[in-house]
Amino acid sequence: LGVHQRTLPPSPVIAVLKTLSRLLPSHGILTPIEHSEEYSCPPSSTRNFSGRWPLSTANMLLDLTSNIIPSDILSNRVDALIEGLASLLVIMGDRDEVVPYDSVQRWFDSVTKLRKNTGEKKLITLKNGRHSFMHERSSVVFVDSLFQWLNTHASKELKLS
Repeated sequence: LGVHQRTLPPSPVIAVLKTLSRLLPSHGILTPIEHSEEYSCPPSSTRNFSGRWPLSTANMLLDLTSNIIPSDILSNRVDALIEGLASLLVIMGDRDEVVPYDSVQRWFDSVTKLRKNTGEKKLITLKNGRHSFMHERSSVVFVDSLFQWLNTHASKELKLS
């Protein structure tokens, strides 16, 4: 879990962005551009954000992916939060250009070894899937896998109640 280092801007740029995010939190200066036509569901939706991310959002996501998540993983905080889960489904593209696949694989392997985690755990790897796999051909596999998982686990929950 985390982010590929090559996707992060150089340290001086990060320092400038952090400072600007405090001064101009709602402005989108040097931040990623969100193209809502790539993820609008349905495509005719106008409720999705489009344009440059606000600096405060970019700063929060940068801090989360480059500092908080790696720190939580090292301290086993993430494992502690999910210990005892009834089930866990992770869907990942093997060509994700943002989140390193091998780090997700290592994390998933460690989660499957947790003592109190007796529920079903499954990692689905989408062949040639990128970070935006939901908007690619592999999305059919994603949607089918997700609904199959939900149907199976919803049925189990209903039987328990």
